[in-house]
Amino acid sequence: MYEVGPTLAADARESSINASILGACLVIGFMILYYRIAGIVAVISMAISIVITLGTLSSIGATLTLPGIAALVLTIGMAVDANILVFERIREELKSGKNLYPSLLGGYQKAFSTIIDANVTTLIIAAVLIWLGTGPIKGFGVTLTIGICTSVFCALVVSRFMLELPIGSGWIKKMLRFSPFKKSNIDFLKFRRVAFTCSWIIVLAGVVTLVTREDIYGIDFAGGDEATLNFEQKLEPTEIIDLAADQNLGEVNPVYQTLIGENKEVLKLQTEFGRGAETIVALQEAFPEAGLSYDGSITQIGPSVGKGIKLNALISIAVALIGILLYVAFRFEVGYGVGAVTATIHDVLMTLGIFVMFGGQFTAPMVAAVLMIVGYSINDTIVVFDRIREELALNPGVGLRKIINLAINRVLSRSILTSTTTLLAAVALYVFGAGVINDFAFVFIVGIITGTFSSIFIASPIFFWWHKGQRSHVESRHDLAPAYEWESSKNKDKS
Repeated sequence: MYEVGPTLAADARESSINASILGACLVIGFMILYYRIAGIVAVISMAISIVITLGTLSSIGATLTLPGIAALVLTIGMAVDANILVFERIREELKSGKNLYPSLLGGYQKAFSTIIDANVTTLIIAAVLIWLGTGPIKGFGVTLTIGICTSVFCALVVSRFMLELPIGSGWIKKMLRFSPFKKSNIDFLKFRRVAFTCSWIIVLAGVVTLVTREDIYGIDFAGGDEATLNFEQKLEPTEIIDLAADQNLGEVNPVYQTLIGENKEVLKLQTEFGRGAETIVALQEAFPEAGLSYDGSITQIGPSVGKGIKLNALISIAVALIGILLYVAFRFEVGYGVGAVTATIHDVLMTLGIFVMFGGQFTAPMVAAVLMIVGYSINDTIVVFDRIREELALNPGVGLRKIINLAINRVLSRSILTSTTTLLAAVALYVFGAGVINDFAFVFIVGIITGTFSSIFIASPIFFWWHKGQRSHVESRHDLAPAYEWESSKNKDKS
């Protein structure tokens, strides 16, 4: 029996941790510079959310794997998004001429349903992954569930308490006065056909690459050769991986293992099929001081992930999308659900297609990246749809096309700000991270961009086409402003 060492080398782990810290600092700096006092409150709220999440994971004995880290990053991004939604709503209230305290109350009230809907849809994904997922996929779901609950609580309760007390007491008299965004009036639907056609051409090209490229799957999915090596001087895994890349030896997975009960460490070297022997020779020639040796036996290993787990991941995502469709159809209307699911599928296919077109391989950690894209995409789309529903209720008689454009323009600053903060963290991971973290960050960067794009140019046009561009078609099929039960009862109590 072997004790397995960490897959990432010490220097790779350290660089990735440093990159994560840098990304967090960039997000914190941006929030404080842009939102000032409100930004400080948001940062404190997010910090509390992270502490609660990590504490809960520790209390149930969970270990933080890469999929778990992915879920944590996603929940942090959603926590930032929730605070930005509230702050931008408060800013709108201030611009309408209200005083600060009424604007604060109005901002939280109007952002409430959007935050709940966006997080419930992501919670559906997490619940399905816990139910149907296995291994790291289930771990992603558990971490995401805990993170969603804590981030929503902190955004709607902790942040509000920290703002309401000083504002209500008169300690803070001014807030959210700075904004570089001017009121926009862009006809986004004017570009829907061009944007829709171009994006799906890219999706098609990516799908063709996914189907036709032979080396798309890494060792986790495809299997390969494995050899056990003894050594006199330990090599860093990154040194082995870099040598394999320099000499075109294909994918190599070096893992150090210790036989339990013995004080002896060996190197398990996994390579692509038929490349084990030449990889070992190349290592022996490049690092003679390491004293690498083995008994000459190379075994062929099957895929560690296997067809069953791959199929399980696909089923989990499919069931999650059906759940989202049903929830959005119930809370909004079927046209919204169709638009949201189509946009999510578009984002996943486009992101993976671009990733493989740039030479990436689909490995086990990429499953976590795909799940992140699903969560981020649906969150972004729900924000736009919630605003469309609101504008329909506020502007009776206004045509559907104008309503959709109005809604997108109203949430444009939020979309730009959320994408900016999330990109800051993802780019830091990509530039300064190491190993699989680079691939992970690259996928997330593309996913952020496609998620923002699709909420405007995929989801919204599909909703428009579904209702044949007619407001009456929408009104005949759903309540324009359905209230949650606890909101209805609260309003009855007031009356």
